[in-house]
Amino acid sequence: MESQRIQVKVYATESQDPERFIPVFHRFIRDRVFDELMIDVADYGHVKDGPGVALIGHASDYFADTSEGRFGLLYTRKRDAPPPAERLADALRRALNGARLIEKEPGFEGVRFTTNEIWLRFPDRLRAPNDAATFSALEAELAPLTAKLYGDSGVTISKVGEPRDVLSARIQAANAPASVAELFTRLG
Repeated sequence: MESQRIQVKVYATESQDPERFIPVFHRFIRDRVFDELMIDVADYGHVKDGPGVALIGHASDYFADTSEGRFGLLYTRKRDAPPPAERLADALRRALNGARLIEKEPGFEGVRFTTNEIWLRFPDRLRAPNDAATFSALEAELAPLTAKLYGDSGVTISKVGEPRDVLSARIQAANAPASVAELFTRLG
């Protein structure tokens, strides 16, 4: 995949109030929890089915996201992506790591993320056009990653959205591990 701009959403098992994440995201900045420069926290709670609360970084952002009417952690790579062959794995790893860290956060013991569904978006119409050829290439690139995450059976990768939307895919797995931490470990 040539696009540097990649989004990965890991869904929560239950809806959450995004504003709960404001102090957590501030702590992530203060304690330098991520191996990248994180700069600010922004509250977009006024936007229905929108970005919720954002942890803004130089190269990427994390959102306590409510888009699609479903709560989850949305990771967005904006710039400074690794080489093309490593981009999807890196984005998946960072999204799963963020979800894993939130699950371990004191006071967030009840927050859990699903392991059987992941949403990918490529908000880069030039390098990732929403057409059959690009989706076919994406499926081929995702196959070894989904095999690492879920094994060789029970995984579907489906195209999501309309032709006018940015390229989006949903990974669904019948044989998902019990925890996000285990998915993170499997990815390496």
